[in-house]
Amino acid sequence: MANKSSWFLLTALLLGAAGVYGQLLNGGFEDPDIQQDNPYGDIAAHWGRWGNWMNRETAWEPTQSGTCLMGYHHWEIREDTSSGFYQDVTNVPAGSVCVFGLFAYKDPGTDAEFVELRLERLGGFHVLANRTYLMKELRASWQRLWIKATNETAGIRVLVNVKPKELWGRNGALKFDEAELTVLPPESSR
Repeated sequence: MANKSSWFLLTALLLGAAGVYGQLLNGGFEDPDIQQDNPYGDIAAHWGRWGNWMNRETAWEPTQSGTCLMGYHHWEIREDTSSGFYQDVTNVPAGSVCVFGLFAYKDPGTDAEFVELRLERLGGFHVLANRTYLMKELRASWQRLWIKATNETAGIRVLVNVKPKELWGRNGALKFDEAELTVLPPESSR
């Protein structure tokens, strides 16, 4: 899988597409949202979130880079609903091949059900592609997770969803850092 992802990114760079379309804002979660009431700084600028205990963290270690990351406090979850975060990216031409990826780190003993990456239509609620990573696939070290899809209409939503363990007695935490979106637009847009 790593070879396929590396090949796609190299191809996009050679064609001059990377960085022209579909750049994520605040992919390292370094900046807090200052547009809304955010007294703890736990909402990352340019990212939406839902559920509980999915927060921008400034003191968790290790980070992949920088000083902040997105942290999921699995041990704090009291309900059975998922938590996650997303970003809508408007400047992606219809028919583009999109690769969304980020680094994930599973604390030892974390027993959530899974981490799901999704690419959706701009605005959400229409899944273009999803990929699920079970806890046994994640390590207690940084590893790259990714998903690829072609968008049908202009724009795209990138999304990370975490499903908690079904039963009470949840343990551990997950860390996310350095989110990226690589876009290879259709030839008519180049």
